[in-house]
Amino acid sequence: FAELFNSEHNDEDEPIFAEEIKKNTGVLLALINDILFLSRLDAHMIEINKQPTDFAKTFEGHCHFGWNNEKNPDVKYTVENPYERLVVDIDDTNMGRIIEQVVANATRHTQHGTVRARYDYIGGKLMITIDDTGSGMSSYMLEHIYERFASANNGGTGLGLPICKLLAEQMGGTIEISSEEGKGTTVWITMPCTATEIDRKLQI
Repeated sequence: FAELFNSEHNDEDEPIFAEEIKKNTGVLLALINDILFLSRLDAHMIEINKQPTDFAKTFEGHCHFGWNNEKNPDVKYTVENPYERLVVDIDDTNMGRIIEQVVANATRHTQHGTVRARYDYIGGKLMITIDDTGSGMSSYMLEHIYERFASANNGGTGLGLPICKLLAEQMGGTIEISSEEGKGTTVWITMPCTATEIDRKLQI
């Protein structure tokens, strides 16, 4: 597209060329960043820094960051937060990276219906669920979902979920996925942690 500027073209085409250059530069930058981060994960060079964090405050922000740039007017986006305050010892930066990636995936593949994010604290673990009514995945794709570059489509790099899985495991947690083609996807993220303050919202 950069070369097209030097070839014969109409002036009204230039904004299209510029937008394509900008979009694909963003994809390339995301790919490079993911490759670098994954290489550091492989070498166990990512420092896990657990700090007391009010997850009731940070969870919604992570969700909004994940879907903010790709919202569809035909989709309802909801966050279910059952706590006024929930202070847990987690690495909120890396936890947020996982949540944002999973939410972004759900948003990218959902054109109608809902994307919903919720969590609870049960048995010494944060239990996060992100589900959508999107395109879903075939059983074959689901079997290979954590393979690197296996799911590179819709503007993704194909490294997001492999990074999430490895990062969750290095923090002592797990990530599981259930999906059916044409019927959406559900992702469960489980992270062991200790809660020092719990203030659940009153049920009305």
